[in-house]
Amino acid sequence: MTKLERNNPVICTCFNVHQDSVKEAIEKGYDDFRKLRVALGVAGDCGNCHRPINSLLKAHRRAQTPAKVEPLRRRFPMPWKHMSLAKIEQEYSPSSCVEDIMVYINDYISHSQMAQDTLNYQANLSYGDATTTKGERLDYFAAKTGGPLVIYIHGGYWQQLSKDESCFMAPGLNEQGTHLAVVDYTLAPEATINQMIAQCCYAVAWLIAQNETLGFDTNRVIIAGSSAGAHLCASVLQAAQQSLHGLSPQSIGGAVLISGVYDLRPLVNTYINEPLHLTPQSATDLSPGLFTNKGLPPCIIAYGSNETQEFKRQSQEYHQQLLSDGAASQCFEVDTKNHFDIVFDLAKEGANINQKLTQLMTDLIFD
Repeated sequence: MTKLERNNPVICTCFNVHQDSVKEAIEKGYDDFRKLRVALGVAGDCGNCHRPINSLLKAHRRAQTPAKVEPLRRRFPMPWKHMSLAKIEQEYSPSSCVEDIMVYINDYISHSQMAQDTLNYQANLSYGDATTTKGERLDYFAAKTGGPLVIYIHGGYWQQLSKDESCFMAPGLNEQGTHLAVVDYTLAPEATINQMIAQCCYAVAWLIAQNETLGFDTNRVIIAGSSAGAHLCASVLQAAQQSLHGLSPQSIGGAVLISGVYDLRPLVNTYINEPLHLTPQSATDLSPGLFTNKGLPPCIIAYGSNETQEFKRQSQEYHQQLLSDGAASQCFEVDTKNHFDIVFDLAKEGANINQKLTQLMTDLIFD
């Protein structure tokens, strides 16, 4: 057999059809076996060529089929499914890692009071309509005109705390030239989490609409939140991507998400859910980690070294979700910090979270 015959073997000995002839016919569009046999002039009762011709057809189809793309992850792992209820409640109780939660709550109160006493700020600005509820208020701490804006959404498992105990980062951020808005929203059981998400969206949209009066740079709007506030921030990002509640994909430049919960399903059977009234379906629907993150702005995700494994895992998993969807994300653990004191690093100059926030706001200048 010559080299030519090895490279271009006979496919059908009955009709002297070579491999190159078959390939050429396939390339011309005869990609169905019957059509191909007619184009090659092979009789229907000739069975010698069926297998080799079909092999060439299959090879052509494989070459024309796009490489399989790994599906974007849409499901968080569920290690909590294998835990007892007592273990789940321990993992989702941040106070289980500290001796006395009130030490930190009292710090929130005292540092916030100091900020209110020493800074000029606008209190209880209404971001709702004329019939606004008490929950739809925010406090605004202005910095130098043209500076970036951080919109902070407090935690408290959607049922505790308020803006009044959550403005302790104002002095540090203002000193760094950053405006701060601290948002209130209606707590459970008076409001559902879905309503809270909508309220937070309205607050962001209202602030952007007031930028000329308030004096911040609309190209550098960052939302930040801790614990339940981080969940609400992530939900606001996804609402903005869908142009819901007065927002657009361009409304928000980035986010700082601290010790958040991005999959609410583990909470359904716990004591935490008593005022929330989550069902398995609503917990799924309200979990930002279970939905697309395509087009989301850059996110900074942080958690303390002294937190439960589930809180750490939730941050790590959401970070991976963002990356798998092409969103920019940084995720890191803050040494020696717990679920409650880590948030002070948002405004603490030299702290990793504050440095990442500053870099994010700088990057937005050149976008």
